[in-house]
Amino acid sequence: MDVLGTVEEIWRYPVSSLGGERLMSVELAEHGIAGDRGWGIVDVENRQIAAPEKEARWRPALFLNARMAGDVPEIGFPDGDWLSVLGNSIGVRLSEHFGFEVAAWPYGQADVGQEPDAHIATNRYEPSPLHLLTTNSLEQLSALLGNESVESRRFRPNIVLRMPSGDDFCEATWPGQRLRLGDALVAVSEETKRCGMTLIPQPDLQENADILRTILRKNRRNFGVYGSTERCAMISIGDEAEIVGA
Repeated sequence: MDVLGTVEEIWRYPVSSLGGERLMSVELAEHGIAGDRGWGIVDVENRQIAAPEKEARWRPALFLNARMAGDVPEIGFPDGDWLSVLGNSIGVRLSEHFGFEVAAWPYGQADVGQEPDAHIATNRYEPSPLHLLTTNSLEQLSALLGNESVESRRFRPNIVLRMPSGDDFCEATWPGQRLRLGDALVAVSEETKRCGMTLIPQPDLQENADILRTILRKNRRNFGVYGSTERCAMISIGDEAEIVGA
């Protein structure tokens, strides 16, 4: 098989809706990257999960970051502080940041017999184990926009592949095929439908509604692909990527 490209970026997002951490290598496990999107931030009053793409009150989430400290996420604030999601002060700091009572809770199901107010978050969508983008598509979108060099951070991918320049969004042809990344094997399931998260401002990124409009007009609202791990292995920056068939 011909090599498609190489692994350019690897990302993990321990807390949904927050910025993530860039990694040099990571284990692709059965359920994706360990620690990825295992926690959410919630409105304590109504237990609703943050939805920055739908509600302006949640947009400050995009100015927070998250990283793993061992097996436990930490949240980074604009002033440079990092606090454990298990710390006594995390709820106070989150509430100050958003302007209403907010907490960080793990995703999962409450155990049988557990109190109804147990601090367990229910994800508002079924997350895919892996989300992949290519530099090919990022460069094409930048060219179509003409006014911005589009960064991967807008789209929260787990893996960005360095690809040769081309004339189309090349990963649109991958669903139903398998992709080898180093020694790992990923089954590509479907294209990624984009939402309002793509246009919301983030640190060093301005709001740009033309991003979503262009993706809708030029690629049926798709940008990137979802996948799941078929063969677990470590992947690292620079690993080769190739399509190995269905």
